[in-house]
Amino acid sequence: MTNLLILDDEPNVLSALRRMFMNPAGIPAIPKPNIVTFTSPHDALDHIRQNTVDVVISDFRMPEMDGATFLTMVRKLDPDAARIMLSAHTDLDGIVRAINDAGIFRFVPKPWSDTDLRASIVQVLEFRHLAIENRRLANEVRQQSGIISRQQLELERLEAETPGITSVRWSEDGGVLLEE
Repeated sequence: MTNLLILDDEPNVLSALRRMFMNPAGIPAIPKPNIVTFTSPHDALDHIRQNTVDVVISDFRMPEMDGATFLTMVRKLDPDAARIMLSAHTDLDGIVRAINDAGIFRFVPKPWSDTDLRASIVQVLEFRHLAIENRRLANEVRQQSGIISRQQLELERLEAETPGITSVRWSEDGGVLLEE
């Protein structure tokens, strides 16, 4: 299931996006979309505090809070939530803030192309999955490195305490070979 949160101050835009994402004939297909929509950024932030969201799509120009500020707050609340900016306005400062502060994955101009927007969602979901998997693997390597480091420290301690203890030579029949 793909949890999408859409924020726009225009209910007609929210309805159009919901219909587009819920259309099973749309290509590329978005896996099992679960869509929540909001006209208030504060309500959307409350939802994010209590629920897992895979992708957040936000309009840029809204009366209560601009999209760059909203998406920056989303990033702080849920760094794994992919963020997309949707706007009819090309406010360069706002776009730069959205890229630098909010870490948006994509800027989509209004009016949007259904196919391009759906493709952006599929790409951002793949990117999000890879980022989460990379972080998991990096944590696993860090954990294993910590174990190896502890083992290495213990071997060094034993070697300092009893020189040669870590370099045991074995005979073919399993006996310990002692040097004279």
